[in-house]
Amino acid sequence: MADIIYVLTNEAMPGLVKIGLTNESVESRVTHLSGHTGVPLPFECYFAAEVDDAAKAENILLQLFSEYRVNPRREFFKLEPEKVVLALRLGSFKEITPGQPDLDEDQKEALARVKARRTNLRLEAVDIKPGDILHFSRDESITATVAEGNKVRFEDEIMSLSAAAVKVLHQMGYTTPAASGTWYWMFDGELLDERRRRIEEEQFGQTGDAA
Repeated sequence: MADIIYVLTNEAMPGLVKIGLTNESVESRVTHLSGHTGVPLPFECYFAAEVDDAAKAENILLQLFSEYRVNPRREFFKLEPEKVVLALRLGSFKEITPGQPDLDEDQKEALARVKARRTNLRLEAVDIKPGDILHFSRDESITATVAEGNKVRFEDEIMSLSAAAVKVLHQMGYTTPAASGTWYWMFDGELLDERRRRIEEEQFGQTGDAA
């Protein structure tokens, strides 16, 4: 099996991503990491890809995002996971992002409870109004128009940010089964989640979770 670079998120660690390299299946790696007793919730794979010279690519990523590294001895970074994917897109890769992790019922229930408590991003709260144009992170020529009710119009259909993100990803050939729209759509050159965090820090000196 070719070496794989993966990007993981964890609902118990909002705002952090784990970047790693493995020569085993991503599913087994996620299961192993999630099995540690010090991890309250399972990891989820945001993106995984077979990459040419994966060791070199991983080293470049670690250097590129070094200023966001939480602990020099741990591969956790305080940044949006999509930024890692955009960096990987500069080289050649084959996406192999797995579907939903194989969880037991207790893990599923715990994860569902946390996700249900997320605060949905209100576009007006980050100074984005109906009629404004959003750009898709992986191809900025792809756009959606902000509509009323915290929705967007994409390809003449009104839908949520997340539904529009999944639709675009599938059209582009990605296999991502689900997506948080704030991680993919951009306004004025900022990912929406990045924009929300910046505005919250400026206004309140703190950050929170977003869907």
